[in-house]
Amino acid sequence: MDNKASTYADHATGIRILPGAWRPHYYWEHIAWVSPSWPSQDYIWLDFPEAIFTEQGLLYLSHVNPQVQPVVYPNPPAVRWESVPNGIAFERMLPNRVSFGGKITRAADSVDLTLFIRNGGVLPLTRIRLQTCYFLRAIKEFAAFTADNKYVHVPERGWMPYDETRKLESSRGKYRLGWRGGPAIADRPMMATVSSQAERLVACTWQADTHSLVHNPGHPCMHADPKLGDVSPGESKTIHGKLMFFEGSLDAFSAAIREGRYDFSAELRG
Repeated sequence: MDNKASTYADHATGIRILPGAWRPHYYWEHIAWVSPSWPSQDYIWLDFPEAIFTEQGLLYLSHVNPQVQPVVYPNPPAVRWESVPNGIAFERMLPNRVSFGGKITRAADSVDLTLFIRNGGVLPLTRIRLQTCYFLRAIKEFAAFTADNKYVHVPERGWMPYDETRKLESSRGKYRLGWRGGPAIADRPMMATVSSQAERLVACTWQADTHSLVHNPGHPCMHADPKLGDVSPGESKTIHGKLMFFEGSLDAFSAAIREGRYDFSAELRG
């Protein structure tokens, strides 16, 4: 008989992806809980997506927010997450025959993200921008109400704290800093949050489809928000991103990206 006692690590090692809840009074919200790759009983809460902005209006918002424009189709019905190999997925149909959905699947030390929009309506969708929120309050090592633990990568300077980066006069980057826009300062399409407990971090990206990087220290959360451009009737677009966990420094994280650890294109490896 094996009398070995169970340990904390026995029950909390490796990435776990679960259908979650954040604001249960918003029954249409799509929240996934994602644990880090190291032993932890805490979860990042991924709002997936939080919002879909288009020139035709705000097609979807996961919660009520009086600070943004009204939603075209408010209070949509609930849609369940479905199990897929190594993760979960969903698809939602709007009254205008536009459908969207996503899939979240685990790898060894990262999570693969997929979002799509399919235009089954009669009008083109133009200037599509999405928000995907990574809520950090539920994971203690990233939960401080601060901007000091959020970093972006800047040409010729490397990783810099987000709020210091916003003060730079140069806009020689490619990726914007700010809600749905702002100056193009960052040269890598990702934001990283460093741990308060150990030399490790979590980072998010939509690779080349990343449009803007932003955070909210009073929340706290981080965003790498993507763009999809235009989708004509009868067409669809799909984007792919990652939520990455890394044990080591920001510079070591950069080296791991250059070495191909996270399967980015040569352009994004830097």
